[in-house]
Amino acid sequence: MNAILISRDLLFITKIKETAMTSGARLTVVKSAEALGEALTANPSGGVVMIDLEKCPMPLETIRGALPLGGDSQWRICSFFSHVHLETAESARQLALGDVMPRSRFVSILPNLLSSLG
Repeated sequence: MNAILISRDLLFITKIKETAMTSGARLTVVKSAEALGEALTANPSGGVVMIDLEKCPMPLETIRGALPLGGDSQWRICSFFSHVHLETAESARQLALGDVMPRSRFVSILPNLLSSLG
């Protein structure tokens, strides 16, 4: 299975790449709606899409429009945010951008999340 990360935070991207490598998951980092669409199409078996709400390189509405949401989707969506930006989290929840959680919680579940894909 595959993991897609939507972020422009180079340090955090590196951390997630290292975790993906040790877990055996294949990670694709995207920074545009076009790249997101290509990554989703290239991986029809699904996986996880991880959205960095703080360092997102595109509007959340654009991401929402590109995501395969619905009952038959094979993609799990995880959005994460800084605990001090609750309005960002609320926006993500209103757009139904999957499991919305503080960055600290995301970091704690990341190894298990990616291991389940490997």
